[in-house]
Amino acid sequence: MRHLPLLLIALIATPAFAQPPEGGRLFISPSGEPFRGGEGREAWFARADADHDGALTLAEFRADAMGFFKVLDANGDGKIDGFENQAYETRIAPEITRMSFPGEGGGERHGPPMGGDNDASHIPRGGGGPDSGRRPSGGPQHGAPREGAARYGLLNEPQPVRGADADLDWKVTAEEWAKAAGKRFAILDADGDGKLTLATLPAPPMGPRPPR
Repeated sequence: MRHLPLLLIALIATPAFAQPPEGGRLFISPSGEPFRGGEGREAWFARADADHDGALTLAEFRADAMGFFKVLDANGDGKIDGFENQAYETRIAPEITRMSFPGEGGGERHGPPMGGDNDASHIPRGGGGPDSGRRPSGGPQHGAPREGAARYGLLNEPQPVRGADADLDWKVTAEEWAKAAGKRFAILDADGDGKLTLATLPAPPMGPRPPR
């Protein structure tokens, strides 16, 4: 290892090259919470469905999102700052920062096409830097491979924490988080009946293959 160039060592150590933990497929909830080692979509839904009636209301969906907000807001000051977002990207869900490579499974889809009803790419993005998490003005291309958290979740949103930063001040308040949850619920509630069920939710993409 000491013979490798220092730059190569640094690159290998960065989160972009972090490999997903062992133990099954990763699922990332609409709020960005990772579920590992099994049927993650079902596990998230069962926990969020507080009254266990088989349907998620906006109130239940938002309450589940606010629960994860408290996890991310490590110092309890009511906002997710740059350091807490960095902890999300490096410790909580490092897979979302891993590079995509041509031919990976991240482009495989099992729900509506990119830019369809489950496209959250229009939600404003801010956070880690002036251009972090933002898409080109043209938006996502139809059929293009998903990026970041979108490779593992129900929405086409590469970074759910930055995606909630509506005023682009690099901090996410509880109010912004709750509003983002409402927008995400509306995207997933394709038939507009005010509830989500497992039968009506899109299946997440297969996700990328572990890097060699």
